[in-house]
Amino acid sequence: MDLRINSRSHVPVHVQLEGQIKHLILAGRFEVGSRLPSIRALAGYLRVNRNTVARVISDLEREGYVESRRGSGVYVVKPPVDEEEAKRHEVVERVIDLAAARGIPVEELGYALLARGGVRPQEKTPILFVECTRAELDQFSDELEAQLPVEVERVLLEDLAERISGAEELPWRMAVTTFFHVHEVQGIVEPRGMETVALLAEANIESLRRLTELPAGTPVGVVGWGQTCMENLSRSIEGAGLDHLRFVQVYVDEQTDKMLEDLEGVEAVVCASITAKRLRELGAPGDLEIIEEDRTLDQSGIEMLGRMLRQPDDAD
Repeated sequence: MDLRINSRSHVPVHVQLEGQIKHLILAGRFEVGSRLPSIRALAGYLRVNRNTVARVISDLEREGYVESRRGSGVYVVKPPVDEEEAKRHEVVERVIDLAAARGIPVEELGYALLARGGVRPQEKTPILFVECTRAELDQFSDELEAQLPVEVERVLLEDLAERISGAEELPWRMAVTTFFHVHEVQGIVEPRGMETVALLAEANIESLRRLTELPAGTPVGVVGWGQTCMENLSRSIEGAGLDHLRFVQVYVDEQTDKMLEDLEGVEAVVCASITAKRLRELGAPGDLEIIEEDRTLDQSGIEMLGRMLRQPDDAD
């Protein structure tokens, strides 16, 4: 049973127990429809007072996580949809995974978090994110805002010079972009005294898995929304060990007929979701396999950016 009570913790026993059971239910470790151990069994196993366990079960039932069935026991039910609770659960899971990767015991992590219980949350830092396509600009910005305390202003590369030209003082801590555009962004913002940080955009694991399953020699079109997007996508899959495939580079532009001609003979294409939609609208063959590839930001890069943001503005 994955339940532990720390009698030396400053966290009350009933709070520890209720939080752990909620976590196990949300994580699917206690499946919907399964019966929990009896109050007596839980109290004996955890060596806590039965009244404490009864209080926890009562609270869980009131909140919609379990239900008591007379003469049968306490059963797990589908937990209520609570966005705040879901966010907390996701954060806890990520923190626990990171702690495990670094060899930090969960108990020590808990004490450290308790010690900061009265500290105000870090204010969101304004940053600028620059990318060449609207779809990836929004996707990458959403990823950063979901994982870091940042407020992202989203600017297309083609609009960057105009965006900063009229501002006397730039309101962002730094400019962030992908490695494909770092030199272009640096050339525009660094004369204004703003640092540029480049992050790596990687192909997602599901699309790579499907590509590895294709037979050797399969002709695959790498399709981008414009030439730059196509080149970026090609670079992101270059190091993925897919030498058994024969890639053909194609990009979507006004010359629809030429693009469809370039796709003749390929058996599959890999492209972003927005490009996949456009291909279908343009009449791509029905038997053409379209592997949707929405790149994601490298996790280690996001963590590096987080460390940089935690440093004072005047840090060297």
